[in-house]
Amino acid sequence: MVIADDDAKIRAELAAFLQDNLMNVIAEAQSGKQAKECVQLLRPDVLFIDIDMPDGDGFTVARKLRQLFPQLCIVFISVYTDFGSQSYDIEATDYLIKPFDEDRLYKCLMKIERAISARSEKQTATHLLGIKTRNGVELIDQKHIGFITADSKKSTIYLKVRNQWKSLQAHEQLKALEERVSDSFFFRSHRSFLININHIHAIYPSGQTYIVTFDGLQEVAYVSRNLITQLYKRINFYI
Repeated sequence: MVIADDDAKIRAELAAFLQDNLMNVIAEAQSGKQAKECVQLLRPDVLFIDIDMPDGDGFTVARKLRQLFPQLCIVFISVYTDFGSQSYDIEATDYLIKPFDEDRLYKCLMKIERAISARSEKQTATHLLGIKTRNGVELIDQKHIGFITADSKKSTIYLKVRNQWKSLQAHEQLKALEERVSDSFFFRSHRSFLININHIHAIYPSGQTYIVTFDGLQEVAYVSRNLITQLYKRINFYI
């Protein structure tokens, strides 16, 4: 867990409560910038972040982190009670009011545990993916997918099974497939491409876009220029 608040007393109080309840606080941050850097570097399950930060509001930081890490549990901290609706827009796990009430903190921990448990169950359940094909439904392990590319109302899926690549024609649009694959390792790099970051071999600039190659596969995927920074962060590369 990462705690981001410019008030050292608040950080210490929250950290003490979490540690007393066997929660691992791996970093503390005093600003939005530090919070973002900590999450990108340490990949915590949970971020506690104050809405009113010295270098801007916590919502801005949370929105950016939500794009990069869709499964991050975000808990907002504030002395104000009128930001609840904005926290729901970012799909926050909880919203805590300062000063903290111990019973309320326990309820927050329960929400976090349920969110992490649900995420784990989803990841386990979604390794297998049913694909609608011309002949019916084919069941595949989505971890084998290198990338998916759009083709009108159909999509082409490139799979690596037993070190051999093959393509599968899916009678589904890319958007429908994007909603069903695990967001922990898939990234929508372009309007026509959905890539598995675990299969990326190399990334090269090419005109106004970037090319992604995959080991042993002739076909390539593309990354829009406005999305390349997000992709770099997903693969732990920083310019």
